[in-house]
Amino acid sequence: MTILVRARFDVRDPAAFEQVVHALREQVKDEPGTLAYRWFAADAGSCLVLEEYADAAAALAHNERGAELLERASRHAEMIYVELYGPIGPELDAWVRSNPRATAYAEIPEGAPML
Repeated sequence: MTILVRARFDVRDPAAFEQVVHALREQVKDEPGTLAYRWFAADAGSCLVLEEYADAAAALAHNERGAELLERASRHAEMIYVELYGPIGPELDAWVRSNPRATAYAEIPEGAPML
C-alpha cells in the first residue's frame, strides 16, 4: 500500500521557491519508489505538493536525498501543514509526532469501525 503526502506552503519569495521546486522535480525523476510528485499553485503566494511513494522507505529516501533542497525551500516558504496518508511506519510516525504541523491518517480497512 502506498503513502500519500499533501503539504501546503505560504511562499515568501516566489522566484527563489520556484527554482527549488524545479530542482526537486528533477531529483525525483531518478528516485525509485517515488510514484507521483506534483506541484500546484493557487497564486504566487500559495503552493501545494502532492506526493506518492511506494512505501515508507521511499518517502524517507526522498527526504534524505533532498535534504539540502528542502532546507532551501524552507528559507523561501513556510510549510503551513503536511498530511501523510497510509502505512507510514515508525520513523515517519516519530517525525509526525514531533512536528506540530504534521498529521498522519491511517487508512480505515473496509468493514472496520472508523475510530
